[in-house]
Amino acid sequence: MATLTPSLTLTSTDYGSDSLSFTVTDNLSVTPPTTGVSRQSIATGSAQDVLASNSAFSYIFIRNASSSNAAAFLQIKLGGNAVIRLDVEEFAFIPIYSGLTVQAEAYTAACVLEFARFSKA
Repeated sequence: MATLTPSLTLTSTDYGSDSLSFTVTDNLSVTPPTTGVSRQSIATGSAQDVLASNSAFSYIFIRNASSSNAAAFLQIKLGGNAVIRLDVEEFAFIPIYSGLTVQAEAYTAACVLEFARFSKA
């Protein structure tokens, strides 16, 4: 069993009437099966499998790592439902139930998807 330490920091000096500054950190126990950080080219036209099967409650990291076309975006489907849109350099780190699959489809132009999966211990 390993420990994964995700951390999210949000800061802004010009958001609303007050400045914004906070950090949330957690320690997550993870175990195999995992999918190490990898990259996959995602074409336009149809959704492509990123995680075709998922037998464990998992934490997933997804990022649109494209750099050639700022207008291109990825639509991420969880269990067949489109629930996330990632513009260039945007990312998500989310927990998902076992049994949910992950697919991605590029719009405007092909995109490079960066992906990792960590199973909850």
